[in-house]
Formats: sequence, structure tokens, C-alpha cells
Amino acid sequence: MKAKAFLLPLLMGVLMLLTTQSFAQTTTTNQDQNWDKQTKAAQDKQRLDDAKDLKRESKAAARETQAKAKEADRIEDDASDAAKQAKQAVRTEVKAQRTRENADKQAKKAARASEKANNN
Repeated sequence: MKAKAFLLPLLMGVLMLLTTQSFAQTTTTNQDQNWDKQTKAAQDKQRLDDAKDLKRESKAAARETQAKAKEADRIEDDASDAAKQAKQAVRTEVKAQRTRENADKQAKKAARASEKANNN
């Protein structure tokens, strides 16, 4: 009985050690390792291609945005120039009206002076 009580735990311990190693470690073959390397390389290449595409698209979007901004600046400059021209036209028109009014006043004065001269 003493031997049974001693051998049984010892035998169980040995069996556990032997089975634990086979469960804990999985061995990979060279073919599996090569396949893993190939899939990793393919995934890396795909990520690199995706990054290149994203960079290309980003550059295209930046160029498009820059062109739109340039066009907006041009339109803004044109609008500013048109506003300046309109303001200048208003000033010129006001000046012309003032000149016409002064010319009318002077013509009236001249007519009165001429009338006075004729009366004398």
C-alpha cells in the first residue's frame, strides 16, 4: 500500500510532464514558416501599396484644393476691382453732376448779366 501511494503520484507527475510539453509547444514546419513569411510579405506589400495610393490621392486632393483656392482668390480680386471701379464711377458721376450744376448757375448768371446789359 505504501508503494502504491508513492508510485501513483509519481507516475501521474511523470505523465503530466510528458503530456504538458506536447500540448504546450507546437512545432512549425519549414513550409508553414515559409507560408507565414510569404503572407506577411504580401500583407506588407499591400499596406505599402495602400499607403502609396493614399499619398497619391492626398497630393491630388491638395492640388485640387490649391487650384480652388487660387480661383477663389482670383474671383475675389476681380470682385474687389469691380467694386473699386464702381466706386470710382460714382465719384466721377457726382463730380460731373456738380460741374453741370455749376455750369447751369454760370449760364444763368451770364444770361442775367446779358439781360442787364441789354436793358442799360
